[in-house]
Amino acid sequence: MKKILIVFFSLLLIAGCANRNSYSALSDGKDVIYAGPDKSYTKEDLYKSLKLSSADTIVNDILKNIALKYVDDLSEIEKEADDIIAEYTEMGYESYIIAYYGSMETFRESYISNMLLNELAKEYVTEKYEELVAEDKPVKMQLASFNTLEEAEKCIEDYNNGSSFDMAALNNNSNEAPQSSIYTDDDSTLVYEVKEYLNSNDATGLSPVIIFATKTTDDEGNDVEESTYYVLNVESRDPAEFKDEYIENAAASASADSVKEYFLNKHQIKFYDQDLYDLVTAQYEGLK
Repeated sequence: MKKILIVFFSLLLIAGCANRNSYSALSDGKDVIYAGPDKSYTKEDLYKSLKLSSADTIVNDILKNIALKYVDDLSEIEKEADDIIAEYTEMGYESYIIAYYGSMETFRESYISNMLLNELAKEYVTEKYEELVAEDKPVKMQLASFNTLEEAEKCIEDYNNGSSFDMAALNNNSNEAPQSSIYTDDDSTLVYEVKEYLNSNDATGLSPVIIFATKTTDDEGNDVEESTYYVLNVESRDPAEFKDEYIENAAASASADSVKEYFLNKHQIKFYDQDLYDLVTAQYEGLK
C-alpha cells in the first residue's frame, strides 16, 4: 500500500508540472474525507502527508537514476542481488526478510537501490579525490600493539632480523593480527600519539616504539598508570599507490547526505513544489 501511495503521489507531481488542468483536481482540497471528534482530515491534508512521507523516497529515486549513468553493467548488480537472495533463502532467512520487507522482490529492489547509491558514493570520492586526500592524509600501514615494552622492542628486533612484520608481531604477543590497512587523519581507532607520529614526519618503514599511557584507578582507589606500546610498519604515504582501495574505503564511510547533496547540485535537480522543496532543503542545506 505504501508503495502504491508513493507512486500515486509521484504521478500527481508529474501531472501538476505537465498539465494545469490535471492539477486542478486538487482545487477541492478542503473537502473533508475523514471526520473525528476533534479533527477533520481533508484531501489537502492527505496530499501534504504524502509529500512529507515520500520526500526521501523521491530523492532516492532521483539519485538511483543518476547512479545509472555511472554503472557500466546493471546486470552485474542484479545478479549479485539474486545471488544474495538465493543464499539467504538457502539459510532459511526468507520468512524474516518477508516479514521486514513485505516480499522478496521488495528486498531485491532495496538491495539494488543500495548498491546503486554505493556506486554513486564511489563516483563522489573519485570526483573529489584530490580534495579528500588532502583532508584525510591517508597512509597504508600495518599496526601492532603490545602490553609490554619488551614485547614491542622484540618485535622490532625480529623484523630487522628478517621476519615479516605480522609474524614478528604475533610471535611477540601482539594484541591484534596486523593487517595492511588504510588509515586516515580522522581515524577514531588511532590514538593521539600514533597520529602525532604520522603527522610529524614522512618516513616509511618501521616506527620506533610509540607509547600510549593512561591513568586508571585500582580496586583500592590508587592511581595506576597503564601503557600500550605501538609499532607501525608504514608501507606507503603516496595515495596514488593505493588509490582504488582508498576510494572503496572512503566511499564506504562517506556521509550519505554529502553524496546526495553533491549530485543533486551537480545535476541541477529542481523541486517545484514548495512543501517538498522546503523539506529537502532543510535536510540538504547546501542545495543551490
